[in-house]
Amino acid sequence: MVTIYRDDDADLSVLEGQTIAVIGYGNQGRAQALNLCDSGCDVVVGCPPDAYRERAQADGLETVDVPEAARRGDVVLVLIPDEVQPHVYRESLAPGLAEGNALGFASGYNIHFGLVKPPPFVDVIMVAPRMIGAAVRERFERGEGFPCLVAVGQDATGRALERALALSRGIGGTKEGAFASSFEEEVLVDLFAEQWLWAGIGKLCRLFFETLVEAGCTPETVATEMYLSGEMVEVAQAMLTEGFFGQLDLHSQTSQYGQLSRAGTVLGDDPEGRARQMLEVLRSGQFAREWAEEQQTGKPFLARLKQEALAHPLNEIERKLSRGHRHG
Repeated sequence: MVTIYRDDDADLSVLEGQTIAVIGYGNQGRAQALNLCDSGCDVVVGCPPDAYRERAQADGLETVDVPEAARRGDVVLVLIPDEVQPHVYRESLAPGLAEGNALGFASGYNIHFGLVKPPPFVDVIMVAPRMIGAAVRERFERGEGFPCLVAVGQDATGRALERALALSRGIGGTKEGAFASSFEEEVLVDLFAEQWLWAGIGKLCRLFFETLVEAGCTPETVATEMYLSGEMVEVAQAMLTEGFFGQLDLHSQTSQYGQLSRAGTVLGDDPEGRARQMLEVLRSGQFAREWAEEQQTGKPFLARLKQEALAHPLNEIERKLSRGHRHG
């Protein structure tokens, strides 16, 4: 069974007298910086002079350039996108690290794949909310928690786990439960969800739309049935309250029979084999190497894929129905 840490397992006093440097002020950076500040921690935000810095200042936080934040921070939380972390680490963070510092991440990606290589004299920890940044902040303000993963990649001080748990409590993670994990596990679960679960759902939705429209159904009706009605969100919410399979009782028995009897026919002859194959692509580092090469060449394939996605007829249907989404 996994170890789940609660508030009583985490001691915020571990962070007393220490400066927490939050690098980046995007969704996670802003949420975690404000939550830590409200928990009584000494926080400084490291970011260049841009709109993010202006927002941090408007929120009442002290801001400095990234290298200065790294020099001042006893705990340096790297909350910038995965793809820019290696460069920022080499140029702006590594020179400011001192013995006994902690280097913290909200994703295991760059540590697990060796793209960021910390020195042996610092703690390397991960506090990874399983929640978007806005909800991390909103739930904290309501006195609620959210699931979180905690891990230690390197324990230079002998107190790395204590620091990770204190940070988790400071942002609100131990209120609902911080799961003991590892950098590798976080990477595999996250990437596999993106590349198998969500990619599969996206493909099934496109096939649903295209097949029914080709059969003569009106695009507006199909898109509304699929997701614009909001039923998909309601089903997901019911999974939280009633259980993954328990929510089936909220559907008609015709629906229950259809879902359960046809589930095995949707993904082809060997979905288990394909799942294992994709997981091995992630575990071996093949995807990380592919993504690194894509970045080095200016991301042309990603640009083409996004262009193709935006050209899909669903975008026009969304504009026509204009239900408050970003195209409306």
